[in-house]
Amino acid sequence: MFQIAKNMIRKVLPISNLNTFFLMVFLSLTFAGQAQETTEKPQRPKVALVLSGGGAKGFAHIGVLKVLEEEGIPVDLIVGTSMGSLVGGIYSLGYNSSELETFVKSLDWEITLSDDVPRAFLSKNDQMLKQRYIFSLPINGNKKLSLPQGLIKGQNVLNIFCGLAGNLPNDIEFSQFPIPFACVSTDLETGKEVVLKNGFLPTAMFSSMAIPVAFQSSDHQGALLVDGGLVNNFPTDVAKKMGADIIIGVDIRNDFYDRTNLNSLDNVLGQLVNFFDQEKDSVNKSFCDLIIRPDITGYSISSFSNEAVDTLILRGQKATDMLRSQLRKLKQEHQLEPRKKSRAFVKPEQWHITGIKFTGNYQLNEDFLKKNLNMEIPGNYSAEEIKTSIDRLYGQGGFERIYYNLIDTENGKTLNLNIFTGKVFTQNVGFRANTTDAAAILINTTRKNYKNVFGLLSTSVELSINPGLSIVAESNKTDLPTLGLNLKGKFQNYNIFDKGDKIFEANIFYASGTMYVYQPFLNSFNLGLGLQEEYYKGDIFRKNDSYPITTDETDLSITNAYAYLSFDNLDDFYFPEKGTSMYGEFSLLSNFRGVNTFCPTTLFKMRNVIPVAPNTALLVDLHSRMLFTSDFPQSKMTLIGGEPYSQYFNFHLPFVGLPVVNIAERFAYIGLIGLRVQTTDNQYISLLFNSLWHGTKIIPGKNASVIYGSGIKYSIKTFLGPLDMTLGYANSSDKLNFSANFGYWF
Repeated sequence: MFQIAKNMIRKVLPISNLNTFFLMVFLSLTFAGQAQETTEKPQRPKVALVLSGGGAKGFAHIGVLKVLEEEGIPVDLIVGTSMGSLVGGIYSLGYNSSELETFVKSLDWEITLSDDVPRAFLSKNDQMLKQRYIFSLPINGNKKLSLPQGLIKGQNVLNIFCGLAGNLPNDIEFSQFPIPFACVSTDLETGKEVVLKNGFLPTAMFSSMAIPVAFQSSDHQGALLVDGGLVNNFPTDVAKKMGADIIIGVDIRNDFYDRTNLNSLDNVLGQLVNFFDQEKDSVNKSFCDLIIRPDITGYSISSFSNEAVDTLILRGQKATDMLRSQLRKLKQEHQLEPRKKSRAFVKPEQWHITGIKFTGNYQLNEDFLKKNLNMEIPGNYSAEEIKTSIDRLYGQGGFERIYYNLIDTENGKTLNLNIFTGKVFTQNVGFRANTTDAAAILINTTRKNYKNVFGLLSTSVELSINPGLSIVAESNKTDLPTLGLNLKGKFQNYNIFDKGDKIFEANIFYASGTMYVYQPFLNSFNLGLGLQEEYYKGDIFRKNDSYPITTDETDLSITNAYAYLSFDNLDDFYFPEKGTSMYGEFSLLSNFRGVNTFCPTTLFKMRNVIPVAPNTALLVDLHSRMLFTSDFPQSKMTLIGGEPYSQYFNFHLPFVGLPVVNIAERFAYIGLIGLRVQTTDNQYISLLFNSLWHGTKIIPGKNASVIYGSGIKYSIKTFLGPLDMTLGYANSSDKLNFSANFGYWF
């Protein structure tokens, strides 16, 4: 038959076209066979996972992922909003659910969702600002008080994202991830939905989760973006447009609250978010082949505690466990098989860093930047170590944000730091009330601008029965030591005690002008020099031997040249869990009168907090002051007594059990040991014992006076500052001594 057909074709077609004809027939039969094969073995459908927003409730997404992995459900596409974009974005890079669980459980979420860096990395002035003031308000360009755009700049969370995405190119299509990814944000200027599919992943994820008011907006590819939950909190329509055939949605949103539950800011905010996208909600739900709704009862968008993380992950697992039969049915119907993910974008233990590059609007000397980063280049660094270096630089103050990306080079990676400085102009307010000075308010204005010669200007005014004024100016934008000027004036009224009895009431006006330089080194050390001119007018005291104490009027100027070495790695000023604070000073005092022109003095203060058990710490303090000549300026007499919040001068040493001001001999040594127990999240009880040796000789002998004191302290941590109450007793008096303070110390 084939031959007959061939002969017939020969009669119809010329010989020259015969070969072409048979070629066309062959190709037609081939494609037909392929089409038949495709029909018999169709390509499997694309499975999308859509993760809704919901703040901390989004930890439940991780539990869902664990079950999907166990069931071998392939995820070909992830779309998320807010917390869903965080979990989905990290998962899309190749991390598995176990790694995600370990990661979220390892974070201190209170620190992560703030701009705080470890106290040891803060500049000296920023440490003061943080531990003195209840709140700060920015001053705008018109020199008026204003509220910030958001409470949190996102410094910490953004840098954690940078570490997880450290192997990503800076500008990449998210479709190139091991699992293609997209997230939803809101344009703050227009209110329109923005679907993020490329660019720098950390800023994209941060843009999607930047809840207005809580977070400042994010600048991603030139757009000012905030949380996507305002426009599309369950973005299944985005997944559909990206080619999804099967959509598994995870919905962690609350239903609408009734009035009895609208009793907290969290619930009201959650209700508003539900209002914003309810128009889309029914349509988006209809796109789902399966909706997983974990039980998030009892938790809100701000439930970022360790207990909440554990429970919500388990609830996500439980909700998905209940749908295993439906997942298996989907898998069987569509012949779904587990999908292997590339791990090329998963961060390694360390990167080999061969160079550092700076971008952004910084006005600082690059040597200054590198000095504060304190990184040896070339060197191997983990994501955590890079963040620590950035924390150290950020702690110098004057920065809006600092975050990083890594650039591939032939020999390793270049660390590119995106540095954004800004004028920091704030009004700060502090308050305290105690049994020594009654009530006081401290008002401070601080301005930081690295463009200026003096990058820091700070003015503080104390309003109380003991008013005071302090002005500080510092220049610190280069690699040179910080140069500063401090002008201070204060009126002080206080009582002088001896053996527990009040013997004098004192009034003194004190003023000083100081020029100083200091240089930080080795992370927590500072070395400084200064020249200070002091002026005292009013009542002073003298102690010839051990008694009596006499008073006199003075109008005295003192020149003080000093050098100091300090170390401070306490993790908190008021309630540290561990660390040491040390200050040692040598000074030469002179009033340029009398035979002995100069009086050498030393001052030493040390505070140690040693954890010995969960919620329990050993406290060990040492204080000492030595005046090496008997002809010293009387206004520099060493003062002893009271709690740290009642210290009037830097040579005033605290002592539990004694009233605030007692006069010590020329050589004084105090040792304290205590045990502090944290009884609840914000309450502490401390048992304290201290002793004082003081006399006229550098080594205490038989003639030295010894005083012992002990006390019990009850403390509460509040958002207005610590509340301390101490009941103490000293063997030099037959009276109990009670003191209390509420508010930050200044």
